[in-house]
Amino acid sequence: MEFKLYTLVDITETGVHRGNDRHAVRQQANYNSIIQTIGIRANCTPISVRKLEGSINKLKFGTNFKNKQTYWEFGFTIDYGETSVDMLKDDFNLVPVLTELDESVKFDPPIFSTKDPSICNIFFEHIDK
Repeated sequence: MEFKLYTLVDITETGVHRGNDRHAVRQQANYNSIIQTIGIRANCTPISVRKLEGSINKLKFGTNFKNKQTYWEFGFTIDYGETSVDMLKDDFNLVPVLTELDESVKFDPPIFSTKDPSICNIFFEHIDK
């Protein structure tokens, strides 16, 4: 099964887990949170993570977020286990995130929000193949 995740939270994969580059460490920590949260139910294989910029008005983010923004697209497959868009939505809601990285919006509180229609900052799509 293949999925895509879209978020306004900086989930850049840097490969930096410690050291003096606090910015890169924090970006990697958010990326790790994505992998670990998916891992609650299933083993995933990342396909790609891309930083994008553009109008988000037609995307499924909360009503507080509009116009041109920076957002991330994360593609992954589920290798073992079971998950769905609804399960991902439940699992990710209220997971803490690190902010003040390369995101273009502010989060208050600093969490992944999947259920609040005004502050939803992450959503998922199942890719049919």
